[in-house]
Amino acid sequence: MAYMVAGLNQLYDVKEDLDKLKQNNPDLAEQLVHVVSLTRQLQLKYGYMGSLLLDEDLPEYEPKFLRGSVLHLYQQQVQQLKEHPDIDRLTSLLEKHKDIGDSKIFMLALGAKPELLQGSEIMS
Repeated sequence: MAYMVAGLNQLYDVKEDLDKLKQNNPDLAEQLVHVVSLTRQLQLKYGYMGSLLLDEDLPEYEPKFLRGSVLHLYQQQVQQLKEHPDIDRLTSLLEKHKDIGDSKIFMLALGAKPELLQGSEIMS
């Protein structure tokens, strides 16, 4: 999936929205960071996590070389996040900034600086 090159102001807007989410819904933000970290540790594509959160069928993000039982455990963690009472705040944030791409949004959630993501190509 192709995304436009994110400008610095756009990345700061995403960071600001993530900071608001963290301030207003700390438990949701903490659970988000947990699942994003798990995604990174399992070397899954951030687009896969995004497609699961938004109930999209994007076969190009499907993991191909992950044991079924591990994938099932991962999907359970994503499902727990989706069952959070305020998940609509997160999905709205993802939809609002969809043109930037899941990978940059999730890297900002992990604490990456917008300056490091500006104009860079990141695996989805």
